[in-house]
Amino acid sequence: LDGTKGEVYEGLVPTVKPTTTGQFGEFLGWCDEVKVMKVYANADTPEDAANAVRLGAQGIGLVRTEHMFFRPERILHVRGM
Repeated sequence: LDGTKGEVYEGLVPTVKPTTTGQFGEFLGWCDEVKVMKVYANADTPEDAANAVRLGAQGIGLVRTEHMFFRPERILHVRGM
């Protein structure tokens, strides 16, 4: 679903990892020089946390550890408790 264009796509749509390069990256660099507020991210997995930091988060504000147990190889043990 493309909310900007109002288009709906069927099947998988090619995606790219977000980057902050070029003029936008330069602008964000200027913002970092004068900021007074920190940005924290929520993370459900270690991969989410690493991606948030890669994209500029200063830390993790909320970690949903219960989601770590939803993986197929772990969920049966959790349900058994």
